[in-house]
Amino acid sequence: MTVPFARYALMTFGDDDFRYWQAHYALLGLLAWAPKPCEIVMATDHPERFRWFGDAVRIHAMTKEQVQGWIGPSGYFLRTLIETARLAGSLGPCDVAVYTDTDTVARGDLTPLITQAAAGRVMMDRFEYVPAKRNRKGTQALWAATGNRTWAGVPVTPATPMWNTGVTAVGRADLPLFDRALAATDAILASGCRHYLTEQIAMSAALTADGRAVEVNPDGHPPLILHYWGNKDGWNGAIGGQLATIHHRNLTVDQAAEYVRAHPITLPPVVKMRWWHRALGVQPVG
Repeated sequence: MTVPFARYALMTFGDDDFRYWQAHYALLGLLAWAPKPCEIVMATDHPERFRWFGDAVRIHAMTKEQVQGWIGPSGYFLRTLIETARLAGSLGPCDVAVYTDTDTVARGDLTPLITQAAAGRVMMDRFEYVPAKRNRKGTQALWAATGNRTWAGVPVTPATPMWNTGVTAVGRADLPLFDRALAATDAILASGCRHYLTEQIAMSAALTADGRAVEVNPDGHPPLILHYWGNKDGWNGAIGGQLATIHHRNLTVDQAAEYVRAHPITLPPVVKMRWWHRALGVQPVG
C-alpha cells in the first residue's frame, strides 16, 4: 500500500531548555513511527539546537522578527500554533499536513492518521466538551466573549465543540481551514478577548463544524500520539534521562529513534492538582 505523503510541522521558540528537550523527543517519536514518504519540519529561532538531526529533519529557521510576526500584534503566543499548521501545507506539495505540539510523542504506526486525513477526515487530538454547556468559570468567560457570533466567517454557536488541537491533521483539500482558523483567531483577538483558549475555540469552530472530525486519541484506546500536557514536569525529567542516555551512548539519529521506540516512557499524560499541591505551591508529578 502506498501511503500518502505527509508533512509534519512542530515549533519551539525562546531559550528555555526544557522546550528543546520536548521538541527533540517529539521529533524522535515521529522519526520512529511516521510512515514513509514524509517530511518532518521544525520551526525555531534556534536552528543550531537541532543540528544533530542533520538531514533527518528540515529546519525552518526564523528570526526574532518573524516569530513576532507569527505571534501577531495582540501578543497572543498560541497564534503561532496555527501558523505552524499552515507552514506544514505551504512548504511544497503534500497529501496531508500534520501539526503536533512539542509535548507529544508518537506511540504507534501513524499510517491510520495519514490515510484518514488524506481521505477527507479532519484528525484532531480529542474532543473535550461543548463550551456553551460547560459550567466552569473559565469556559463561561470564553463563551461569553465568543459565543453566538461569527468571526471572519466562522460561527461559534451553542453546538460548537471544543477539541484539543495538540495534534491536528488535514488533507490537501482542507488546508484552507487553517487560514479560516487564523482569520477567526485574529478577529476574536481584535475584539479584546485574551482568553488562553482563543486559538482552540477558533480551530474547533473552523475545522469541525461539518462533522468530519475524528479523534486521534479516543478514550479507551492506547494513544497514537500521546499528549502529556497535564504532566510536563514528570515527563521532562524522564525525557531528560533518555536524552542523556542517547548522548552518552553516542547514538545516531536512527539509533536514537529506535531507542525511543523500544523504551516508551510510561508516566501518565495528566496528573490531578490536589489541595496540598496548591498549598505548597508545587506541581503534581506522576
